Amino acid sequence: MIRPLRHDMYLLQVIAMAVGLWTCTFAIAAPTPDPDAARLAASLATLDADPTLADRARLERFKAAQAVATLQVARSRDRAHALVLAEAWVAAAQDAAQAEALLEQSRQLDRERDQIMVEASRRDAELARREADRLRMQALAREEEAARLAQQQEEDRLAAETSAADADAANAQATQAMKLAEARARETELARKEAELIAAVAADSAGDEAALPPSRRSGKRTIYTLPGSAFGSGSASLGANAQSSLRRLAAAVSGKRSVRIEAHTDSQGADASNLALSQKRADAVRQALQGAGVPAARLVAVGKGETDPVTDNASAAGRARNRRVEIIVE
Repeated sequence: MIRPLRHDMYLLQVIAMAVGLWTCTFAIAAPTPDPDAARLAASLATLDADPTLADRARLERFKAAQAVATLQVARSRDRAHALVLAEAWVAAAQDAAQAEALLEQSRQLDRERDQIMVEASRRDAELARREADRLRMQALAREEEAARLAQQQEEDRLAAETSAADADAANAQATQAMKLAEARARETELARKEAELIAAVAADSAGDEAALPPSRRSGKRTIYTLPGSAFGSGSASLGANAQSSLRRLAAAVSGKRSVRIEAHTDSQGADASNLALSQKRADAVRQALQGAGVPAARLVAVGKGETDPVTDNASAAGRARNRRVEIIVE
């Protein structure tokens, strides 16, 4: 909380007066300072010297300074009560300053989290928009090509028939023009249906991406393989389809004893970089499975870098096979 400047100046004056009163009292009434008052005053000085806490809990620190000054001049019969109050106010000032600092940190973390969520939503929306645009353009291209071919074929046929017509050329032209219009309408309808079929096939393909990762048996173990395309190039961020596939896998491995995640890379790049990237990818898969309900105690994530290829790295196809994450379920 930020108080007005006049209030802060007044607070500093009161604290200075309290410290002055304590100093004068010490000089006049006590040849040696009160050890408890000195200890508590040192605690307040430490709090003031902490740059992260110095401007916090001002009211509590003011009360604590007053209590310490009262303790210094307290008579013997009142000293025990004054000591309890001084210690309580010093502790309250320390706790309040810490609480304000923690509250500010929490607010900062909340702001950062909200910003990250907004950015992630924006990226997902942009990817979805681009995919929809790609499918729409593909469908339009197919439709235009089908209409063009149909038109060309019909025009060629009509030209051949027209060249053989003689006396009835005018009537034949009218009849053929009507046929041409009907043929174009049919071709347009066929192209529209083809575009709808392409869109349906694309939707089915998108759904297939959310299926379980490919698997194989090895003894009593089932090994699921998540391809390197599940991540962005050089990234440990899972794509939306890979996350959906891992959610299905989490449901499939419910009740199993253990799940070991091993991430692999190809041989391109430095060994240390590949090892670090593979560990990050293994951790990302572990977090996705844990978030989908698999207990953390059953998950082990290991990055193996380029040390365990399944094929030669000499070709692009071979490197693509080596970039993988294997999820071993027992």
